[in-house]
Amino acid sequence: MIIITRYLMKEVITTLLGVTLVLLLIFLSHLLVRYLGSAASGKIAANIVLQLMGLEIPYLLALLLPIGLYLGIILAYGRLYAESEMPVLQACGLGVGRLLMITMLLAIGIASLVCLLMLWLNPIIATTKSDVLAKGLAQDNILDRLQAGRFQVMNDGKRVVYVERISRDRRSAHNIFIAEEQTKTTPSATLSNPWTVVSASRGYQRKEAATQEHFIVSAEGYRYDGIPGQNDYKITQFREYAVRIPEVALGSKRQEEEAIPTRELWQNYQNADLAAELQWRLSIGILTLVLILLAVPLSRIRPRQGRYSHLFPAILIYIVYINLLFVSRNWVEEKIIPISLGMWWIHILFAVLGIGLILKQMGYRVFRSSR
Repeated sequence: MIIITRYLMKEVITTLLGVTLVLLLIFLSHLLVRYLGSAASGKIAANIVLQLMGLEIPYLLALLLPIGLYLGIILAYGRLYAESEMPVLQACGLGVGRLLMITMLLAIGIASLVCLLMLWLNPIIATTKSDVLAKGLAQDNILDRLQAGRFQVMNDGKRVVYVERISRDRRSAHNIFIAEEQTKTTPSATLSNPWTVVSASRGYQRKEAATQEHFIVSAEGYRYDGIPGQNDYKITQFREYAVRIPEVALGSKRQEEEAIPTRELWQNYQNADLAAELQWRLSIGILTLVLILLAVPLSRIRPRQGRYSHLFPAILIYIVYINLLFVSRNWVEEKIIPISLGMWWIHILFAVLGIGLILKQMGYRVFRSSR
């Protein structure tokens, strides 16, 4: 039986690694496109893209290992059923109960790794990611986030900046264009807001020592104030003109919650937002174990069935499961359902479904043997 156990684990682990690697590459490719788009638009510095990609890997692994194990079991055991290896193993004494026990041992190891990532490592990684993102969004040199020859919208969404050429040391720029939308101070019949347009032959960035505020300083240029489409605009010639760069918020509320240590979440469990975050972290580990109860019976292929005929319903069940967890998390945060109910009812529902499928598979065998 030890040989059979090693053989089954080898098959599952090989498929698990293959599925997880493919999914990881797909998600990393998507993130790379998103980060490159942010870097191209000037929202983050280009030199931190690879750092952010590396910091995303632990969290992605925590999310992908359960689905990788789930599909790994279904594909590996499905192949054994299709090639008649599983019936031979069952004839040697490998029943559904023993098969479930062997699979659960592997699942406990994967679930422990997932819990380690979700409860301990990922909060640390989230804090590090915030620091890297803050460094990338730092205003010490705004020219690091600008690309020559391209119009770029600043992070506040109210300014458009264009520079024709940036010096090699990225300390100065030439032929600068800055368009800034102003807020109306008085009611006006027109629906358009006034704009300030600055055009200068060169510019650089300056930081005020007293206020620690950052400015783009345009030199030797003109400032145009007015409402688009109207003739009553004002032109001002200047030697130097400074445009203040506002501070930018670094991430969403949920990203801030991801960086909170698990111990602090336990201590503030009565807070709905923090309780939802803690339940989410625990749910990924529980998800890994519950999926085993579903994967073992779903991997069974009857004679003359297609090798991948069981894959579609298995994926559909996972999609419903994970989406219910997302919805339930939002319900807890919005206090639609109590914290005590939280996400636990979803795990119980699918665990009962998995146990039912296992009992159905075992029950048919008992029924046949009794006849």
